Amino acid sequence: RDRAGYHAGRPARRTCERLTPGRAQAVLGVPVDELVDRKVPLSDVWGSRVTDEAALRAALLDRLASVEPGRSDLVHAAARLLRTRGVAETARELAVGERRLRTLFGEAVGLSPKRFARVDRVRRVVARGRAGEWARLAAELGYYDQAHLIAEFRATMGVPPGAYVAGNLPPVTSC
Repeated sequence: RDRAGYHAGRPARRTCERLTPGRAQAVLGVPVDELVDRKVPLSDVWGSRVTDEAALRAALLDRLASVEPGRSDLVHAAARLLRTRGVAETARELAVGERRLRTLFGEAVGLSPKRFARVDRVRRVVARGRAGEWARLAAELGYYDQAHLIAEFRATMGVPPGAYVAGNLPPVTSC
């Protein structure tokens, strides 16, 4: 997902595992761009049902251990580099063309490298942000200025960072 969603509904027992960028395609066995902005039961992807958290974790670890290095390592490295570099510089450092990087990244992450970098930067604002610190945080995270941080945050989270920190979130929708 590249935008926040705020949902209301019955509490349900769900297991969520977050895979680092570049690993999801290898573990799930399908291009991630086919799953973007969708909620898909794992049984639809794997063709079998995993019934408990321990079995899910074991199945994920088994699949991750069987992944051959290569494409997923390149995307994983690109995700790390995109925190401090642009797409062109990241592609050069990894010795691939920008178009190839965009293609691999889209299949493995479901977002373009540039969109991923924006979402990742907003995640860091969420993790580190406190009311009244937006200008300092904008400078630390590479935004042009505080207004740039606020605009990007609003586009991704649906509200400006001050409202988010204060708990003034958009209306919830049914999940």
